[in-house]
Amino acid sequence: MQYTIRHETRCHFDSPASYSIRQLRITPREEAGVRVAQWQVNTPVRSSRSVDAWGNTTHLLTLTEPHENVRIVVTGVVDVPDSSPALIGLEQSPLAPQIYLASTQLTTPGAALAALAHKHLSQPPQDIDDVLTLLQALREQLLPAPSGGEAVRGAESSFTRGAATLPDQVHILLAACRSIGLPARFVSGYQLGERVGEYAWADVWLEQEGGWVSFDARRAQLASGRQIRLAVGRDYLDACPMRAAHHGGGHEEVRVSVHAA
Repeated sequence: MQYTIRHETRCHFDSPASYSIRQLRITPREEAGVRVAQWQVNTPVRSSRSVDAWGNTTHLLTLTEPHENVRIVVTGVVDVPDSSPALIGLEQSPLAPQIYLASTQLTTPGAALAALAHKHLSQPPQDIDDVLTLLQALREQLLPAPSGGEAVRGAESSFTRGAATLPDQVHILLAACRSIGLPARFVSGYQLGERVGEYAWADVWLEQEGGWVSFDARRAQLASGRQIRLAVGRDYLDACPMRAAHHGGGHEEVRVSVHAA
């Protein structure tokens, strides 16, 4: 099925910022049967396009004149298979899956989370059912926390408090898998359906299943396949749609809207 996407990001400062820089990861990855027919990233000034270490297309936007508002509009047309699988399998990438075994500050597990992972994933070869069982156990222990406006805490902090935003639910799954030797990576993108929006999920490398398998950490199930993948990485900071820093300006408010037809 073909989707026409419009993704608008509006950033507003309390007072003029003298400088801001943004790394954008808002160009779909052509994998899992997804093909990009047309895609355009519109920014206030010309951005610099490149491909990062994880194979994501990025745009670097730098504003050096005083500004209170930044508006970024992305439009495009994407072909998505009607029954896109949760199994990504073997992809054409120079990166070995084992690179996603490394823990980051956001994906380091504590003793309790590592013990839970060992309980459900310690017997190789691990398969889809093993990861789903772990996800169900995590769902019973974690309350979903709203993601809008709340800072990313990381796996251990969120697991300890018993509540997690969507990105941190993914971090918890990544930390659990890596603790027993399963490569796992963060994925950001669009969730398609009646309500379209930014979403996050996890890929776990399962030799038994033929490669990468996508899991929806919030719903404790396989990813639906009705998704457009924007970026992958070791954690949220590697794969989030926008990462920014600024000098001056006070508080920055960010509003995002995504529409698909």
